[in-house]
Amino acid sequence: MNKLSKEKKLQLALVAMATIGVIAGLWLGLLSLQKRKLKDISSKIVATQQQIKKVQNVVVEAGKIETELNEAMTNLNAIETTMPSGDLFSWMVSTLRQFNAPSYRVDLPQIGVPSVSEVRMFSSFPYHQATVSVAGSAYFYEFGKFLSDFENQFPYMRVQNLNLEPGPGANPDEREKLAFHMEIVALVKTNSL
Repeated sequence: MNKLSKEKKLQLALVAMATIGVIAGLWLGLLSLQKRKLKDISSKIVATQQQIKKVQNVVVEAGKIETELNEAMTNLNAIETTMPSGDLFSWMVSTLRQFNAPSYRVDLPQIGVPSVSEVRMFSSFPYHQATVSVAGSAYFYEFGKFLSDFENQFPYMRVQNLNLEPGPGANPDEREKLAFHMEIVALVKTNSL
């Protein structure tokens, strides 16, 4: 190197520095590009693993949902066997008389004829509704207990249009009673009519 002139040494040093700079630039550029690609790939792997977990959870939940569906269908079939069928008037009268145990002390002297119609709330509903007008008298507490137990006992029936009035009575005991008028709406299987 001593034989090279100062100018040549300077040029050689500049070329070496430029070469080192280009190599360092390429190294850093390629390395950062590869790091970025590795980061993207790892995030895709994490996202794919999360999707796989979701799919596995859906598969596990599908069995649980199928079991719950079978239980619900069994419960529905059990409820449908107790739903009104055949002669709706005699069914309703006998059901109300059997349910109205002496412990309720609710008088039900007036039970109307059921009127059957489609359920207006839902289109293509697999049931019809039978509406029965019922009137009677009872003490407030007894009537409340009767209504509560009635709607809990029969999940396919509900009470609507309930009117309560003071009882028309001559003696004080009769005046404490309430006179009521209500409609009982019962779901009826469409094919049982």
